[in-house]
Amino acid sequence: MRAFGLGGLINLVSLLGFLVNSATACQPSLPLPYRVLHRFPDPTYLQSLYVRSNGDILVTTAWPNGTIYYVAGPTTKSPKVSLVHTFDPEIVNVATSIIETQPDVYAFYAGKQVHLGIGINGTFGVWELDLRPTRRRYNPGKAIVRELVHIPNGGLLSGLEPIPDRPSTLLVADSTVGVIWHVDTITRKYKLGIEDPALRGPAWAPTQFGVNGIQYHKGYLYWTNSFEATVYRLRMTRQGYAAPGAKGELVKEIRSFFIDNFTFGPRNSDTLWIATNADNRLITLSPGGNVTAVLGEPDELTMSGVVQPAFGKLRGDTNTLYAVTSGGFNFPINGTVTEGGKIVAVDTTDYC
Repeated sequence: MRAFGLGGLINLVSLLGFLVNSATACQPSLPLPYRVLHRFPDPTYLQSLYVRSNGDILVTTAWPNGTIYYVAGPTTKSPKVSLVHTFDPEIVNVATSIIETQPDVYAFYAGKQVHLGIGINGTFGVWELDLRPTRRRYNPGKAIVRELVHIPNGGLLSGLEPIPDRPSTLLVADSTVGVIWHVDTITRKYKLGIEDPALRGPAWAPTQFGVNGIQYHKGYLYWTNSFEATVYRLRMTRQGYAAPGAKGELVKEIRSFFIDNFTFGPRNSDTLWIATNADNRLITLSPGGNVTAVLGEPDELTMSGVVQPAFGKLRGDTNTLYAVTSGGFNFPINGTVTEGGKIVAVDTTDYC
């Protein structure tokens, strides 16, 4: 065996020190710091949010009615919340996921439910919010809201994602039917896009609810299966179909009763930030498969019924994770405690 000289020993000690420091260098202080931007009356179930390129935020609600709000200046000390549109409850009583399809034009879901999370099949469709009439001076009263594509074969619609090479065509996650529809917002037609067993909810679930949030990321479509508390992915073509021979792959099973929407970030990095809703926690899933609770506890109101996260887009704000909550409406804290849904800004700067 070759003996180490003094120089070799010094190099070995240096190497060991480097390895130890590398392993312990990233020790984020948890829970992450946060601030509440706005709290709505109780009960208000905030369902979805979208961060605009100008930094402002659009928010949809699922209870007590279907409504869209506009949050101006979320980076300021006093954000302004304005009502954009409230639906006639005889036509629509829930508005879900919202995304941008072209500058200042947004697609979202709307339909009817008999109770929160139990949609009436055949009532949902893809709707459009057009803010172009408000470009010069924002005025919520001038926004145009219309239904684009009705989906009579569908159930409760949840996740929404544009196809990379064709942003006018949307992937529409159907939680009840357990499929993903293709919706062409130009021709205003829809068709079945993806079928996979991992999209369907488990037979033992209290409601028929499977796929929830969806997002393209580096050639794959990722999604959450809510009552399974699982994350899946499927290799995709850029035209929005499963790649030849591809099947849903289990990414991670989370130790949680329920998981909701998610996002990648910051700046589209590989870490998933997942809203657990039922147990009031914001968690991360690292590329290596590690799960970390970064904010909230099951018996706290901090992130009561957190539903969806999304990162800021303005320079200097890309480490801010905005999240909307339900106030624990469906899953009260300790069985009895709820609050109005709120918009929370989480500082992820020191998270690694």
